[in-house]
Amino acid sequence: MELEALFRPKSIAVIGASEKPTIGRRVIASLDRIGFPGAIFPVNPGYSKVAGRNCYPDLTELPVAADVALFCVGHARILEPLRAAAQRGIKAAVIYDGGFAERGEDGRRLQSRIERICCEAGIALCGPNCMGVLSPHHPSTSYLQELRDPAGLAGDVGIVSQSGAFCVSLLTDIRRFGFSHVVSSGNEAVLAAADYLEHLIDDPHTAVIGGFIETIRSPDRFVAALDRAAAREKPVVVLKVGRTERTQRAVTTHTGGDAGEPGFVSELLRAHRAIEVSDLVEFTEVLAACQGTKRPAGRRIGVVTSSGGLAELILDIAATADLRLPALSAAAMAEIEGGIGFVTGDGNPLDAWGNGTFAGNLPHALAVLDRSPDHDVVVFCRDNCDGQPFEMPEVPLSYLQLFARAAATSRKPHYLLHTRPGAMNREQVAYLRAAGIAVLGGLREGLLAIDRLALYGAG
Repeated sequence: MELEALFRPKSIAVIGASEKPTIGRRVIASLDRIGFPGAIFPVNPGYSKVAGRNCYPDLTELPVAADVALFCVGHARILEPLRAAAQRGIKAAVIYDGGFAERGEDGRRLQSRIERICCEAGIALCGPNCMGVLSPHHPSTSYLQELRDPAGLAGDVGIVSQSGAFCVSLLTDIRRFGFSHVVSSGNEAVLAAADYLEHLIDDPHTAVIGGFIETIRSPDRFVAALDRAAAREKPVVVLKVGRTERTQRAVTTHTGGDAGEPGFVSELLRAHRAIEVSDLVEFTEVLAACQGTKRPAGRRIGVVTSSGGLAELILDIAATADLRLPALSAAAMAEIEGGIGFVTGDGNPLDAWGNGTFAGNLPHALAVLDRSPDHDVVVFCRDNCDGQPFEMPEVPLSYLQLFARAAATSRKPHYLLHTRPGAMNREQVAYLRAAGIAVLGGLREGLLAIDRLALYGAG
């Protein structure tokens, strides 16, 4: 089924548009703010105008058939306007409301009816029970949540999520990456995750794909899409829920799906080169790791810190998470100690504070790891937060400038690693992002993200 009208519509009909603060009014406001270049047709027999536009009593009165129809009405009122959309030749639709397969037998019957209407008419339906589609590069949005500021939204991460709130969570923070498309797919009555994956694989703006998956519908097509993404070197990061009996019951009542046997699903994802993660933090960090301009050629990580205690903590984490942090060779240790002074441990992680002249020690430490044949990746562990009560902002920025300079002349990927996720200085993240350096958060999650990306590259 053709998805172009859903992702790049030229015109949009908003059924149930209103001057009241309703879904329809919010969607129109979002379209205006994102700068949608096409025609917007409010549809509601109770209004002559909505948001300064002519409002039409029904779809038959539109001057042209809109590419996509947004159904901002309750599930009990969906069939009549959906039939009208089919008769008018509308190519795509979004149904936001729930009350379908997730609500029992009556809901399943209603969902079957809308599925039949759409399939017979060739309507690419997103939903029901979803939040719609956001496409910042187009620009267009059928996304349920009202857009306030589109600046920074556009990027290279494509999202397919069977949970709308999962999309909301990701869209609250665009410091480290933006989005090519965000799809909240809901119950997937017509279009399934496999359909959206196939579209994103071919999308020139998408470099990495993330999926929140409750149910794998059309499994043959899903794994074929994973294979095609791997062949195109577009990593697919998957957070698959449903590991417990309680979660599996929750899935059925959320989007009406079957979670499947978790062990089998993990094996399937691994066999087709998807990167499986276990929670939202891991999911986000792998997407962030993909923002670097260079990918790891291997799993051997070299870490530079300014703290012996952090070095010890990282070693403990590495041991429990099967991370590879090779010790410095004797020659490298001698080179480090000749320039920095005494080094604790075996040199990796490398506490480069040494004699206290960190501005001089950092380039020396980075150069040694860059030349080391025993390390594939260079990580600088440094916290830089907004509103710090101690350090002047120009001091950490000067360290990051040294780091960016070292990364620019190296063939190895360089990553900045914060000890905790979330607490990051926006301006400094933007500086590193412009330099092609990914910024990661959380010692365990950040290092695991690098390792997962290295394993992906190894095939």
